[in-house]
Amino acid sequence: MSIAVGGLVSGLDTNSMIEQLLELERQPIVTLQQKEADYQVELTAYGSLKGVLGSLRSSVEALDSASSFTGFSAVSGNADLFGVSADENATSGSYDITVKQLAEVHKLASGGFSEAETVGEGTLHLKVGNGSTTDIDISATDTLAEVAQAINNAEAGVRAGVIFDGSDYFLTLAADDTGVENIINVTVTDTGDTNDTDMNGLSRLVYEAGVTENLSNIQDAADAIITVDGVTNIHRAGNVVNDVIQGVTITLESAPVVPDNQATLTVSRDLETVVSKITAFVDAYNETIALFDEYQSYNSDSETAGVLLGDATTKTIRNRLNTMLTGTLSGVESFSRLTDLGIALNREGQLEIDASTLNSALEDYFDEVLQFFTQSTEGSEGFAVRMTDTLDAILSSTNGTLAARTDGIQDSIDDIGDQVERLEMRVLAWESRTRAQFNALEVLLAEYQTTGDYLSQQIGSLQNLNNYISNRG
Repeated sequence: MSIAVGGLVSGLDTNSMIEQLLELERQPIVTLQQKEADYQVELTAYGSLKGVLGSLRSSVEALDSASSFTGFSAVSGNADLFGVSADENATSGSYDITVKQLAEVHKLASGGFSEAETVGEGTLHLKVGNGSTTDIDISATDTLAEVAQAINNAEAGVRAGVIFDGSDYFLTLAADDTGVENIINVTVTDTGDTNDTDMNGLSRLVYEAGVTENLSNIQDAADAIITVDGVTNIHRAGNVVNDVIQGVTITLESAPVVPDNQATLTVSRDLETVVSKITAFVDAYNETIALFDEYQSYNSDSETAGVLLGDATTKTIRNRLNTMLTGTLSGVESFSRLTDLGIALNREGQLEIDASTLNSALEDYFDEVLQFFTQSTEGSEGFAVRMTDTLDAILSSTNGTLAARTDGIQDSIDDIGDQVERLEMRVLAWESRTRAQFNALEVLLAEYQTTGDYLSQQIGSLQNLNNYISNRG
């Protein structure tokens, strides 16, 4: 807006007059901006609804397939003896487990060396079980610590370490993998004294079981051995056993003496997880309805209305959800309504769970509950399948109910923006014209004032002349 000083000639506060007129001219813009602000509030409200409906959809989707219900849980009768877990391929049952022996890695140790003593020049040939041989070059200046580092760098399936007992240093070797087959074999090419098996130079590190054992056998390689329901002598190379009982993984922890080496393993349906998923759905639904209540409310005391009070789209969505919850499913055995499972609406429109009814249904009629939620037969879809489809139709970003409404609101906001822009240009043009007109008026008044002053001077002069003439006569 241009800066002008008005009314210098007329004495009128033209700037104030123009500002007041501008307020009147801008009134349609203010009205449109208020309307835009209302639309923005609606758009924000719909964004919040989309969020809670998305959470509701996620909670229902967790119930719309058989895999959501087919989990199993497993319990160890003695967690110090073995741990256990189960997947969807397990079956309910109990098993007597006896842990006879844990799987162990093969361990070897050398004789004592001084800290700076060199081991000997040549090549170590490391092999574990039936694996390939790894060659490791050792220089004439390498100490025991450097030999250990070279073995570890070679990643030959053996971990090397150096132990100090207070006087001497000892090389230790341990296989990476447990199991009776994973025996460490160490041979050398001893270029220091050309004897590959004596107790001098690099050959001091030779270990060939039953042939040359210059290293001490500290721990034998061993398989895990268990008994399951009377089936004895079950060997596995590791302590994690996942192929003895279908769908069950047993992690062996210890092998104490009889009778402490036996415990019962129990596998059952993981009903707790199913209940947790159903509870999550109930919570998500209640959160959704609470938001609908807030947006559609009216407080008669304060005479304030919710953002979406009377909104047709919101009513339609809520009615669809209510129909889903109270409707009856066809083609589903035993259970046809949520209330049959102990899930019902209270007086406030919130869902509540009768835990006793739900748990009884899951324990006694699990397959029927599974069918109620997940049946995919066309025309007779289960509850969760139908509700997921309904929410997909509401939430679709291309042709969903919410998208159609929010796109319409955004179009209205954009249209208002265009209108405001046009009106702003019109008001600016009006202001420029009006200020120009007032300025022209001031110029005209100034001209009139100048002419009046001149005429007054002339009249005064004539009067003085007349007085002069009269006085001489």
